[in-house]
Amino acid sequence: TVEEVKQFARRKGRRACHDARDAFYKCLEDSGVPDWRRGDAVPRSCAKSRKAYESECPASWVVHFDQTYAHNKAVAQFLQEKVQQGGRRTS
Repeated sequence: TVEEVKQFARRKGRRACHDARDAFYKCLEDSGVPDWRRGDAVPRSCAKSRKAYESECPASWVVHFDQTYAHNKAVAQFLQEKVQQGGRRTS
């Protein structure tokens, strides 16, 4: 709703959202599932932090952050593979 967006546009709401988001992604890393993507099952150990993340952030922000997280992880993995190959072209 418009009121939700106004609430989260305020600094305090944004900080709470970002803190909850960061805690969830850290939990994924600590749980050994850094390649998690939206739609995948949330590890049991991260269920509480996911719930907090979803309650602190507007739904549209959660979708955006999840997509960005997955994209950044895919890019990092691609670049790491390129470095391991010595930067050689594979095609």
